[in-house]
Parts: sequence; C-alpha cells; structure tokens
Amino acid sequence: LHPLAKTAACIGLGSGMTSQAILANRSIQQLDTIEIEAAMIEGANYFRPRFELVFTDPRSKIYIDDAKSFFSTYNKKYDLIVSEPSNPWVSGVSGLFSEEFYKLIKNHMNDDGLFIQWIQLYEINMDLVVSVLKAVSANFSDYVAYETVSSNMMIIAKKNGILPEPD
Repeated sequence: LHPLAKTAACIGLGSGMTSQAILANRSIQQLDTIEIEAAMIEGANYFRPRFELVFTDPRSKIYIDDAKSFFSTYNKKYDLIVSEPSNPWVSGVSGLFSEEFYKLIKNHMNDDGLFIQWIQLYEINMDLVVSVLKAVSANFSDYVAYETVSSNMMIIAKKNGILPEPD
C-alpha cells in the first residue's frame, strides 16, 4: 500500500515480529520501535535469532518510552506508523485508541503516510470498536478495516488522499 515508504515507527515491541517484518522491506531506511515496558524488550530477546534484525540492523532503534511522550519529544515524521498496543480496555492503554492520540500521530506522518492500528477483538465491547473507528475517521482522509485472523482487526488509514487497493 506504500511501496515508497522509507521511515517507519512501530508502537509496541511484543515478540519483535512486526518490527522484523518492516525491516524485511529493504526500502525502509529507518525504523523506530517504541516500547513502554523494558521487560518486553528482555522478553523479546528469547525470540532471537528469529527476530534478529530488530536488535542488530543499523536501521532499527528501540526506544523505551510512552508513545505519546515519544512522538511529542522526538518530533519525527514517518511514512508508516504501526500501532500494536494491548487491548483498549487495559488500564493505561485506552489513550492509544483515542481521537487525541490519532491527531498527534497524524502530525508525525508525512503527507502520503499510512497508519496501521491493530486491535484485538476478543473480550471487547463492540461499542469500543466503533469508538475507535470513529476516532480514526475523524483524523484520517480514508481508512479500511480488515479482519486478519479470528479475534483480530487491522485498520489501515491514510493521512491524505484515498487508500489504494492492495495488490
């Protein structure tokens, strides 16, 4: 959907799978992974060497920081931002699914930038999912939601213009 993307940010490290997948794209020149919990980085080390690029590729940098603070502090712009926090109903995480956060994120995207939001659908209230979609639609010119596997949804949003069809 964005073959010319050169800069990317990934909110949430988890096992490192998403950051590794982003780094597999050789056109990416810089990936910043933002993880609030240092223990997650320690845990991700157990998945090495499968996700080795996250830790050793010179294009990759891991920041231990809150996503809101990171974007406000570093003031970088990206072609691609992927957000994979825990469930919106988990304490302290709901702000990463808010209209305020999406407005902040949009300001840190290049004009043709894409934002990808992953949402776990298990144990979630559908009213909450609708509120996330409303917050996305209020901040991005176009978006589409996909069910990726059972109990997961991926929202892809474009800062400006219309999303192309996937090839």
